[in-house]
Amino acid sequence: MDLTLQWPTPLARRVGVTRARVEYRLDGVQLELDAVDCDDVPFERGDPARTFPSWRLKRHYDGYHWMGALGSSIGFESLTERGCLIELDRTPGVVAVASQPMWIRWVTPDGLREHYPDYFVRLDDGTAVLMDVKPAARIDDDVRAQFDMTGQFAAERGWRYVVYDAESQIREANLRFLAPFRGSASTEELPGLPEDGLPLAKAAALLGVGSEGYARCYAHLWSGLLETDLEEALGTKSIVWERKA
Repeated sequence: MDLTLQWPTPLARRVGVTRARVEYRLDGVQLELDAVDCDDVPFERGDPARTFPSWRLKRHYDGYHWMGALGSSIGFESLTERGCLIELDRTPGVVAVASQPMWIRWVTPDGLREHYPDYFVRLDDGTAVLMDVKPAARIDDDVRAQFDMTGQFAAERGWRYVVYDAESQIREANLRFLAPFRGSASTEELPGLPEDGLPLAKAAALLGVGSEGYARCYAHLWSGLLETDLEEALGTKSIVWERKA
């Protein structure tokens, strides 16, 4: 996942908001601040500002996803959010993720407007990333306006704002398969592969004998040192290649 690809907030939308306040929970305490005072709040340590609603015949899936890189479980409210967490788990530099980190409430000429972003991410260089998750097909004009306001809010804090809009069951299934192998290889074990790649079975044979070679190959695919088309079902004939510099 590329956390530098931010939501493109149009300049034309940066008008009309007169005030914003932020509500959040930290160390079990409910807190509220003006937006101008929340820049340095460690939202990555906070508790969810809201709980996932539940109702009869609910179609959304919610639960917790174990993130091996963080050693903790993070909540998700849909399968797309779970896919986002899987991608974050293999994204270099991610050191903390908080689910439902805050309520943002804006005062506009049209009245009060509020939004709860899906995730707050902290990177190892201190960068803060605010995230929303929404399949691209469901981003209509109203949602786009909401994301524009949230992008402006993040920019004013010096944060990044990223919208994860992918929805690929095949890619998620591949990554869920690869995740348990994350600790099976080191960077020193990476072999030289032809520029146009090799079938996965042959690449695995270069890394070890039998299941050991496959485990190392899968670990490199999880980390991104080796790449393949994750939008296709992973198999022994899948072509894998080394990540380009």
